[in-house]
Amino acid sequence: MVAELHQFFDLKTLIWLFPIIFIFHDLEEIITIESSMAANKDKYPKTHFVEMTIRMRKKLGSTAAQLAVSATWILLFISFTTVTTALFSSDGGSFLLFTAILNLFVLQATMHIVQSIMFRGYSPGIITALFLLIPYCVITYYFLVHYGKMDWPFFFTSLPVSLMMIPVFLVGNLLGRYFIR
Repeated sequence: MVAELHQFFDLKTLIWLFPIIFIFHDLEEIITIESSMAANKDKYPKTHFVEMTIRMRKKLGSTAAQLAVSATWILLFISFTTVTTALFSSDGGSFLLFTAILNLFVLQATMHIVQSIMFRGYSPGIITALFLLIPYCVITYYFLVHYGKMDWPFFFTSLPVSLMMIPVFLVGNLLGRYFIR
């Protein structure tokens, strides 16, 4: 199976797919967030996790327009990372920022899975998390390792950078709340 991957993908292609995968995932969230919250607001089990998640969604912006502003902000960073990684990776440039954001893709996909389990139903973004984000991340990690761009020490170095990117991405949520009331 691994040999078949090399027929369809190379590392450059996977780098350029980065913002496209993000767009598809966020489109699912944008399209379904309002209807999902409205349809299920009284159906959610009243666990602490569910109540905390609903509060967090409301604070960070729970309308499609607010989420679109946030997604645009994040897409700017992902696009910048994609362009710089694609242009400078052939010269031995670092994949640190690319890998850090890829780690956040995995974290986001994991959160969608956890939310769907805790909500006992659909969570906006779960379909593309399962069928786009996770496969894309696994294949991309494989290619990064295969081409010698990532090893365990590099991966662990990228984790703190991933944590530093979270507040940067959350600024998009604040912008969404500021511009769309």
